[in-house]
Amino acid sequence: MTISDAYILGMLFIYTVLCFIFWGKLETPALNLLSYFVISSAVIVFAIVSSKYKGGKVFTLVRRLYVIPIVFFIYSNIHLFIPLVNPHDYDNTLIAWDMAIFGVHPTEWIGQFATPILTEYLQFSYMMFYVLPFILGIEFTLRDSDDRFFEFARIVIFGFFFSYLLYFFMPAIGPRFTIHDFSMINTELPGLALTNFFRDLVNAGGGVMPDTVNPALIVNRDCMPSGHTMMTLITILIAFKFKSKYKWLVAVIGFSLIFSTIYLRYHYVVDVAAGIAFALLTLWLEPKIELLLRNLGFYKYD
Repeated sequence: MTISDAYILGMLFIYTVLCFIFWGKLETPALNLLSYFVISSAVIVFAIVSSKYKGGKVFTLVRRLYVIPIVFFIYSNIHLFIPLVNPHDYDNTLIAWDMAIFGVHPTEWIGQFATPILTEYLQFSYMMFYVLPFILGIEFTLRDSDDRFFEFARIVIFGFFFSYLLYFFMPAIGPRFTIHDFSMINTELPGLALTNFFRDLVNAGGGVMPDTVNPALIVNRDCMPSGHTMMTLITILIAFKFKSKYKWLVAVIGFSLIFSTIYLRYHYVVDVAAGIAFALLTLWLEPKIELLLRNLGFYKYD
């Protein structure tokens, strides 16, 4: 069993506990619980099979990539519990912090530099959030760099899960709903060919469809800290640490992505600052967690 498997099982265990605690407040608690049990069982069975059957390249690739849909599943489920664990939104606090630091609303101030070309580029950069770590994962797989791949994979998975848990502490929806008029963003911040399409994808991922009434009421409370900043910075730093041949590409798009979180009105500046801090904390903390779990019987890789 890999450390990544352990992190997945840990998150599903947390969800299982929360499911029992809030059983009467969830719409489909039995179905939620069943899904956590099925996925946990599949992870365990897959780990057992992997330890006895190494397989070929196809099996190895599946073994490395199967976590991707599970990470998406875990992300989608965190939003079932955030309003139950912490029903208060902290946008007013985050806005006050930004104002105290800058004296203006940064997302309003930066709007003076907006152009359709810049908006198009930054919206594209924002959409590369999941692509950048995938590029490194594929590179390390093709280079047969097992040590690098598994270290990278476990840090990234830990980082994603860590960011999800952090959302419980200060749920927020972001400046596109609070400072700005969400319905006017395509008019106030227009792009070129693909910006609106990309925005719709981002909105759908946050639970907001084009015909949604009162989107601020249902959008995911995942603004603080900025997970996009946190995970992108981790990806950039690992790309340089492991001397990826794509490190400069990852850096250029990655820092553009981080800047886009403010420019595109998804995050307050303090969210981004928190994302940077928690990225550095993740890179310090995860190896210590990994060592503890390894001493308890888990291993870096099969």
